[in-house]
Amino acid sequence: MPRWGKVLTVLCALLALVAGPVVVTSGVLAYRFNDLIGRDDVLADAAALPPITAPPEYQSWIRKSARSSSVDLPAAAGHARNFLVLGVDTRKGWTAAQSRSDTIMLVHVDGDGSDASVVSIPRDSYVYIPPVAGKWAGGKTKINAAYAWGGAPLMVQVVSHLTGVTIDNVVRVDFAGVRRITDVVGGVDVRVARTVRDKRTGVTFRAGRHHLDGRMAEVYVRQRYGLPNGDFDRVKRQQQYLRALAEKVTSLGVLAHPLKMDEFVTAIAGSLVVDSGMNLAGVARDLSGLRPDDLSFTTLPSDGYVRSAAGTANRLVPEACGELFAALLTDTMDAYFAKNGSFAGSSGA
Repeated sequence: MPRWGKVLTVLCALLALVAGPVVVTSGVLAYRFNDLIGRDDVLADAAALPPITAPPEYQSWIRKSARSSSVDLPAAAGHARNFLVLGVDTRKGWTAAQSRSDTIMLVHVDGDGSDASVVSIPRDSYVYIPPVAGKWAGGKTKINAAYAWGGAPLMVQVVSHLTGVTIDNVVRVDFAGVRRITDVVGGVDVRVARTVRDKRTGVTFRAGRHHLDGRMAEVYVRQRYGLPNGDFDRVKRQQQYLRALAEKVTSLGVLAHPLKMDEFVTAIAGSLVVDSGMNLAGVARDLSGLRPDDLSFTTLPSDGYVRSAAGTANRLVPEACGELFAALLTDTMDAYFAKNGSFAGSSGA
């Protein structure tokens, strides 16, 4: 299988749901992908924002964790890359202020390109957001407010301030992309742990195995109400879907069929907006060794709830977050998962 094919096999799922690290095909398809994909100056716009003057809340815990594992900060992480991937809900008729990013993932690719770690950040995580003229005086609230108040640039700044991690690339996709890409591959299979009803859509997912077409996949990954653990269960569903989609593309041999590949690439690229500086060929080269089994998943550690101006938010665990952020900064996520485990994605809520 060509290098670009292996990259696409692993990352197609991320592209479909939350736009993950972008890949490039070869020959004519590479040009088609570049022509179809959207671009903007999100990283430059983020850099132009007023700097955050509040001290990073988890910095002391990050340093403590690094010292306990005998790793220096900042670490020589080599060629590790960090992608901020945003699933954006931009429903018809909504203004920019009404658009939301209910799916936020930080994808860390190890310096040697052998593994990718997907860190989900629940939309209700209680974090610091700097002042936004006419919208917010500054302080802690739910992280998804950052997108409503300042779009992707403010989200980049907030996530970088929270984690200490430099964001190398940003990719956004509308949730409608889930429907398109799932239908292209003929649907995906998931296993539901317990019977639940989505009050928003009226759909009931009964315990057991389900084959999801595009419409049902979109309902599945977006459901929050009716799940026992709300947004945390939705995050698990999204992680499960990503793995299932990557495995489906591999089993179908999509990459070996030019016409199917063209349809697949078109479905992906038409749903994406990436930062202007993203070098698609460079990303493909750096990620050429990845396979679906090389994806590991985790979620930002939290231990309860706190009242915020925007309602109930998820209270993060300082020491556990410090450990996770230190692992990202020092490119030691393999050791982190060896100690803390990875969500296997075998069953969803």
